[in-house]
Amino acid sequence: MIKQIQAFLISLIIATFLVVTHTTATNLIWLQSINMPVDFQLVIATMATDLVDMNSRGAFPVIGLIFVGLLIAFITARIIAIWSSIKAPYLYALAGGAALLAIVALMPMAFYNLDLIAGARTVAGRAYLVVAGLIAGYYFGSHIQKGDSNEAN
Repeated sequence: MIKQIQAFLISLIIATFLVVTHTTATNLIWLQSINMPVDFQLVIATMATDLVDMNSRGAFPVIGLIFVGLLIAFITARIIAIWSSIKAPYLYALAGGAALLAIVALMPMAFYNLDLIAGARTVAGRAYLVVAGLIAGYYFGSHIQKGDSNEAN
C-alpha cells in the first residue's frame, strides 16, 4: 500500500512537472514571437516560479486538478485490471493519458470554451499533455507493489 501511494505521488509529480513546464515554455515562446526579450536566465526563473505558483495559487492549482484526474483514472484502471490481462504499465499508461485528455477536453467546457492550460491550446499541445499522462501512468504501473493480484503481470 505504501509503495502504491509513493508511486502515485511520484507519477503525480511527473505529470505536473511536464504540464507546468510545457505551459511555461509555450507562453515564453509566444512572448519571444512578439519580440519580447527571452533569455536562458528568464526561462529558468520563470519555470521555477511557475512550478511553485501554478501548484499553490489560484482557484484551481494544477497539481490538484491532475491529482483528481489521475486518481479517478487509476482507480478505474485497477478495476479493469481485475478482469483484464493487460500488463499494468500499459493499462495505467492508458489511464494516465485518458486522465490528461479528459482534463484538456473538459476544462474548456466548464470555463466558457477557454483553455486555461496554455499548452492545451493547439492539437500538438494537447497531444504533448496526453503523452505526459501516458508517461506518468506508465511510471505508476511499473512501480506499484508486486503481488497486487494481476497488476504486476
